[in-house]
Amino acid sequence: MSLSIIDELPKNEIYNDRISGLKLSYRYLKNKNKKTIVFLHGYNGNSKSWAYQFKFFKNKYSLISFDFPGFGESDNMKDPDMFKVSNLIIRALENLKIKEYYIIGHSMGGMLAQILSTNNNSSVIKMVLSCTHKGYSMKYKKPLREPYNKRLQQRHELSDVEYGKLRISKMLPGFQNKKIFDFLCLISQEISSEAIVCGGSSMQILDTTDRLSKIKVPCLILTGSEDIVVSKKKSLFLYDTIKNALHIEIKGVGHAPYCENAMEFNEKISSFLST
Repeated sequence: MSLSIIDELPKNEIYNDRISGLKLSYRYLKNKNKKTIVFLHGYNGNSKSWAYQFKFFKNKYSLISFDFPGFGESDNMKDPDMFKVSNLIIRALENLKIKEYYIIGHSMGGMLAQILSTNNNSSVIKMVLSCTHKGYSMKYKKPLREPYNKRLQQRHELSDVEYGKLRISKMLPGFQNKKIFDFLCLISQEISSEAIVCGGSSMQILDTTDRLSKIKVPCLILTGSEDIVVSKKKSLFLYDTIKNALHIEIKGVGHAPYCENAMEFNEKISSFLST
């Protein structure tokens, strides 16, 4: 199955990191003399997840979306955590000579964005956190949280298509828009067992509580009124703790506002970045 909006994305490129020995894949649309937006995807996604944002912003900014380690064509990371992933992405951006950038992170990517914005604060201009929270604050990587372990079992038992449909139906129960459902399924079915472990272990040991006050850049926190994955309470903890934070709730969307209502999602971000 193919969706034209995905076909319009830039092709994957590879950054070979000398320090870790890992390959990090990304999609990069470079527009001369345009500021850069860095996109960080969620646990059900990869760098393709941002197709609607690439289409909307393609003439306004340079755009780059990364595959989290284990996702897309990025190498799996052993003993992963958000700090290692953040450092890997910072080195990739430095290699591409991208010195300043906006960050847009969704769910898992929003957790990573919080680390990036404090690890490399002088390079971040503004940040958008979509449907995310501070992490699960656990002290162990193994065993995986029960929901993640269940995903791992399902990944072994189901076909790619079955797994993709299951994940999106769990994320957006009762969702009726077939075009968007197919878009999300097509991406989710590419998730590997390694991705489930790498992303899951990174999230469950993360706790950004002590770092939130260090975020100095303007921050937009977006939530979906129907999100059953990340509660509004968890997202509003970020709003209450981060200085210079703005919160906007998008009505009638769940845990994938970037495509459920791409137009409003994009317009809210566009307004925030330009002011």
